[in-house]
Amino acid sequence: MTDAAVAYNSKQAGVLWQVAELPLPLRTLDPKTPVFASAVATLQAQHSLPADGMLGPTTLRTICPPKVLNVTEAALALIATATAEANKGVREVGKNAGPDVEKYLHSLGMTKGSPWCAAFVSWCIMTSRGLAKPPKWCSGSAVSLYQVARNYKGCVYVVPTEADYQTKVKPGYIWSRAQDPAAAAAARKGQWCQGHTGIVVAVDGIGFHTIEGNTNAAGSREGDGVYRKTHKWSDADIIGKTVGWFDPASF
Repeated sequence: MTDAAVAYNSKQAGVLWQVAELPLPLRTLDPKTPVFASAVATLQAQHSLPADGMLGPTTLRTICPPKVLNVTEAALALIATATAEANKGVREVGKNAGPDVEKYLHSLGMTKGSPWCAAFVSWCIMTSRGLAKPPKWCSGSAVSLYQVARNYKGCVYVVPTEADYQTKVKPGYIWSRAQDPAAAAAARKGQWCQGHTGIVVAVDGIGFHTIEGNTNAAGSREGDGVYRKTHKWSDADIIGKTVGWFDPASF
């Protein structure tokens, strides 16, 4: 196995993942050795991933998927709905268009060509609850979606300025971010800005794992499809941009 794989795994051990939490045989091996990298490559090949021996986020999600624990039935239904769309590999056909994209947009009465990350979230909520129309607090704007929902009586929400906020974010929550920390802080005070949103499907020591519409592999807010994403608690940039999370089943 290459020196690059050994160096990568050595760097990520204890940061991106904990050896004790990995599946066998990885948790019995030293991550700083070629033997560990070779074992990673074997698991990657078994799951039809590029067998480079590097235990990165994609490989980690595949061989050791995050656990979904202590989740309400409403949250499980929302996660299942979003997961089904992600499994379809939804991609745009044209700019902000295509059968699935337009399905999300039409659920909110929005037109073809509009940004659709919030429409995706709203459609998943509507579909998971068996509603003919989305709840009144749903919005085509990512930040407005968060702001309106948070203002509903009884809404459970979390902001990244809270102590131990990582322990309060749960699967089934909706995540909203702005374009920079200053805009995120202003959005928490009620000011509108452009942003992005997604559905939290799992939470662990690494971060919160989401399914998002209108994004891409790089995390753009104007991407081309529905993607699974991992946002690390240690990523100061993404946490700084985060407006907050809220539980759509709490009101």
